[in-house]
Amino acid sequence: MKIDPNMLIGTVTGKRPGAAAPAAGGPAFEDILKDVQKAEGPGVHCLQSIPGLDQPSPQKFNALSVSEQALDKLDAYAQALADPKCSLKDIAPMVDEMSSLCSAVAQARSFLSDNDPLKGIMDDVESALNGELMRFRRGDLIG
Repeated sequence: MKIDPNMLIGTVTGKRPGAAAPAAGGPAFEDILKDVQKAEGPGVHCLQSIPGLDQPSPQKFNALSVSEQALDKLDAYAQALADPKCSLKDIAPMVDEMSSLCSAVAQARSFLSDNDPLKGIMDDVESALNGELMRFRRGDLIG
């Protein structure tokens, strides 16, 4: 196989730069984006312009943040368990952090309404944390 030294990697041929896009299905995305940015002003992005999207409460932001931290910690914990170089003594501080995150998830979940779908997700996150904490403390990982 011979490689052309004049060929640029990652370039797409066919459309000239500056050529107008065909109007097959309506306005182009760039046109819509420019109209939205003009309507909102420079540097202002408002979520209320999206139909059907309510303004999230600070409790939901907190719940999402805590859940994301917990999932990241669970991922790091799983990677540490898969690493044969990590001993259980090395993993123990991570388990302590997971324990504090578990209580933070429970506290953040308590501020959500019962019919909120995020509450169900947080239940699952808390259950996963509790399960891993119990496995570690029971000694299931030994041997």
